[in-house]
Amino acid sequence: MNMTLLNFDECEGLTQIPDLSGLPNLERFSFKNCKSLITIHDSIGFLGKLNSLNAVGCSKLRSFPPLKLTSLENLELSYCYSLESFPEILGKMGQITELVLEDCHIKELPISFQNLTELQTLQLRSCPRLRLPSSIVMMPKLANIIAWESKGWLFPKQVEGEEKIGSMVSSNVDCLYLSGCKLSDHFFPIILEWFANVKDLNLSRNNFTVLPECIANCHLLCKLTLDACHSLREIRGIPPNIRQLSARNCKSFTSSCGRTLLNQKLHEAGNTMFSFSGARFPEWFDHHSWGPSCSFWVGKKFPSIALCIAIGPTHLEHVEIVGPIMIINSIECSLDEEENPYLYMLPHHTHIFDLQHIVFSDYLDRFVSENEWNHVEITYSVEQRFEEKDKHAVTQISIENGIYVFKQNSSMEDIQFTDPHKKRRLDVDPEL
Repeated sequence: MNMTLLNFDECEGLTQIPDLSGLPNLERFSFKNCKSLITIHDSIGFLGKLNSLNAVGCSKLRSFPPLKLTSLENLELSYCYSLESFPEILGKMGQITELVLEDCHIKELPISFQNLTELQTLQLRSCPRLRLPSSIVMMPKLANIIAWESKGWLFPKQVEGEEKIGSMVSSNVDCLYLSGCKLSDHFFPIILEWFANVKDLNLSRNNFTVLPECIANCHLLCKLTLDACHSLREIRGIPPNIRQLSARNCKSFTSSCGRTLLNQKLHEAGNTMFSFSGARFPEWFDHHSWGPSCSFWVGKKFPSIALCIAIGPTHLEHVEIVGPIMIINSIECSLDEEENPYLYMLPHHTHIFDLQHIVFSDYLDRFVSENEWNHVEITYSVEQRFEEKDKHAVTQISIENGIYVFKQNSSMEDIQFTDPHKKRRLDVDPEL
């Protein structure tokens, strides 16, 4: 038969998928939300032209036949609550680049999972029993593992039948998201061995208490997210090439954590953007001011600078500090909203960032006059969302902000923190 499409979606009474070997030209087969489906004939795994297979929501399906589908591009198995095993992959299947498993009770991925040779992204959501095979580090194209709410998820573990993988081998995964996976302190040695090449690591909403020294061995790691890790209270190590770090709403964060993240050596080379719980201003900054704004004067070239804003606590809810707003010679320099919106900063947090992370709609030098000193004001707006603004309480929020000049890129002679025009007038007439 020449049938290319077969759709059994929402067939409530369907309990089994019959022999389909008589449909060799089938390209798309969907039987999603067949709530009574229990068994599938093995022939489905040998349809050579099949490129899409959708079994989403087959809640009673307990097993899936082995697959040898060299044309398959799309495999959907989410919400198969009774499915305990991922199907065996018989031979190389090189068309699947992304796989999403959501609300599945699959216990493990088989060793043959590595036969998905072109898989680039694996997304796991609410898969509480899933165990990854250690062979996952051998998948050459796998670059992204993204897991949400996979509580109880076990990390790669050498199991019987797997090829022994040397400790020097680590995966090509450079983006690893493990948000809300109930990870404790014990997982770090495992994750840092198997995923040593990670560049973007998201560990938000987990249970570990210490960021260990060994994370400094992740030389490629440049972005680390630790938001809402409420038990995190100690930072012993920092990746040497870290550029972006977010540790917002970490309730157990200590002043020691803040000191570590404000170490001048981390920010001296520029290009960093850190945000973390607690209000602490770096002593090594060149200039600081109390309140939501600071002013300075620049010469004919805008200097390379970092900004820091340390915001005190407040009893108010839904408060955000928005900025930075840059005003040069009374002209506001608008942000490029497509490239990056304003930063939304939280009370009782510290935010430190290189100004080059903020993309303006035009070069700042365009607003600078070459013939005189230029007045610059950097300000932040305090906003209260969802309710009428308590103006008095908002003004009581303690804010300290300031700037640091990157000396390797800029001269301190090109920046003044007191009005140079006033100084010039005093030089001309000392009696003023």
